Amino acid sequence: MTDADRKAARAAVREANAALERGDAALAESRCREVLMLHPDDAAAWMLLGIALRQRDPIAAQAALTRALELDPHHPDARFHLGNLYRGQRRFAEAIAAYESVLARAPAHPGLQNNLGLALEGAGEPERALAAYRAALARDPGHRQSLGNLAHLLCRLRRYAEAATLCEEYLHRFPDADATIWVDLGLCQHHAGDYAGAEESFERALSRAPGDAVILTNLGSLFVDSEDYGRAEAVLARAIAQDASLLYASSLLALSKAQLCAWPGLDALHEGIQRALDAGSDDAVNAFAALSIPLPPATQLRVARRWARDLAASAAPALVAPAARAATSLRVGYVSSDFRTHATASLLAEVWERHDRTRLMTHAYAIAPREASSLGTRIEAAFDRFVDCSGDSIEQTARRIVEDGIEVLIDLNGYTTHAKSQIFALRPAPLQISWLGYLGTLGAEWYDYVLTDRFVCPPAQQPFFTERFLYLPDCYCPSDTRRAVAAFRPDRMACGLPEQGFVFCCFNSTYKILPAVFDIWMRLLRQIPGSVLWLAPGNATACANLRREAGERGIDPGRLIFAPRVGLPEHLARHVHADLFLDTIPYNAGATANDALFMGVPVLTCAGETMASRVAGSQVTAIGVPELVTTRLADYETQALTLARQPALLQQYKDRLRVNRDTHPLFDMVRFTRSLDDRLCAAWENRSRPTPLVSEFPPPAST
Repeated sequence: MTDADRKAARAAVREANAALERGDAALAESRCREVLMLHPDDAAAWMLLGIALRQRDPIAAQAALTRALELDPHHPDARFHLGNLYRGQRRFAEAIAAYESVLARAPAHPGLQNNLGLALEGAGEPERALAAYRAALARDPGHRQSLGNLAHLLCRLRRYAEAATLCEEYLHRFPDADATIWVDLGLCQHHAGDYAGAEESFERALSRAPGDAVILTNLGSLFVDSEDYGRAEAVLARAIAQDASLLYASSLLALSKAQLCAWPGLDALHEGIQRALDAGSDDAVNAFAALSIPLPPATQLRVARRWARDLAASAAPALVAPAARAATSLRVGYVSSDFRTHATASLLAEVWERHDRTRLMTHAYAIAPREASSLGTRIEAAFDRFVDCSGDSIEQTARRIVEDGIEVLIDLNGYTTHAKSQIFALRPAPLQISWLGYLGTLGAEWYDYVLTDRFVCPPAQQPFFTERFLYLPDCYCPSDTRRAVAAFRPDRMACGLPEQGFVFCCFNSTYKILPAVFDIWMRLLRQIPGSVLWLAPGNATACANLRREAGERGIDPGRLIFAPRVGLPEHLARHVHADLFLDTIPYNAGATANDALFMGVPVLTCAGETMASRVAGSQVTAIGVPELVTTRLADYETQALTLARQPALLQQYKDRLRVNRDTHPLFDMVRFTRSLDDRLCAAWENRSRPTPLVSEFPPPAST
């Protein structure tokens, strides 16, 4: 090759490089081929050709980059771009090897560290990816890609406090930020309870990516958690209009519509979710919303497993929990956001007080702030140790549990709004149990048992749970027999009820009321002259919609009476005016059924196949009136009509409830707590032995 040829080749290589910088891959390819015609051993030309071909012909691009390395084995740019090619093809292990080879010679190069981080993320190694991004930023604190990628990964890992700080730094450095960083900041703010800030961030994201379905879904999720269901419905409907395949958006829209009793289109949403899951969709469905959707147990399991998979992906490595008891008392920990005025705490308060302190040492880990109330004070006094973890990170709470030597850890939230399920994913205790807060499988390998009973979870349902059934002998549901009932009992007029007439009631949340059950209720009102339906105080839209639905079914909307919101003692006292409690399906009454039975009001329920559809039946059976449990809606309707038309028969049930309250297991908390203590101790003692999936351990031998 002459000097002129060499000079022309160098000029062509420079021109190819400039063309690539301008995004003109075709010109770059042309110039590289011109060089290689004259000088087939030009490593730089082969490297640039590989870059130019990357999008159009990945196979040829790989061959070109490989040839560049054959000619110059230490060519850092060729190996770097080969790593990029592998990463684009999701060949992450090869990409990582390529980047690490270059980093061995240029360890401080921030661009290399950033791309290595991306490859490590793709390979499912988030902790190493975090280290790579941090290494890039240590060299160049303003490295834009690394800063954004680090914030995004931390957000994906649900390490929101760290992510929020980085998002704010990014936005300070780069005011032209795209939608991604605003979404990440919004998620961090949502998690921290800053709903106003989160809304602003999501709106900023939408201004950069108008109509983006995922951003709209995040905004809708925020509105759901802030109980602004009207705005949630509107935003989520927009999301689905953009992308109907988003099952998460569909499930939240279904929940929002149910909360509003906005039923047009609700059945179609439910059916669409079921069809998509049956067809093999791997999109996440909101696990809590799924409980109120008529889905069979196998589908509920699939939803929960998908939810758990995301939690597992975002969890840090499991902690090392103690393997052997250091004391004679079993250390039991409860984790909940509801050590406050809440249905869960109202049911459990007496059990916490009655735990046998010679056998158990109890710890409470509160993941929501303390509540200044008489119930909050009572709850705190019930535990040997009460820890406010509301300001701690997931990892800090999990380490507290490990340091406290907790052996059996009980999750009272499951997949509910304020849960911190990743605590359990870190495995801070050797034995972990789900109970009461979430009425279904959690689909996660880090739960050993679900506390239940044989009615709620018959043995035949075990294949639809990842947790083993740990059976209580009578009923899964505890009760507080010490709950206060207001001495003053308002008359019917004060409750908004007519002076005469049969009172059907249902104090369940409005999202549990679905059209099929409401149709039955309206037929009952039509057939029982003068009767009324007494309902819980829902949101204004739900109340208006229910009255409208009643009118469309030929029932005077005034026969639907919404009880004003009052304290629990006052609410219990007004049960004196209720004749028959009508349950909902597929999501039964839990605490509301317990309240009604405690006050002597018969509860008529319809038991289905899922756990959530059988919990009221368990309580009704445990108080000795199993005749009030039906398994078909037609029988439910017939029996309700019979009871309303035969006051003597209804009175017999009320008399039985009054007597059975003192003689049957539902409200026998001495028996309940002793049985619970037995099961917890036996589960611990049997933890290392092969056990059947359905577990009903005998009490451990006394010492």
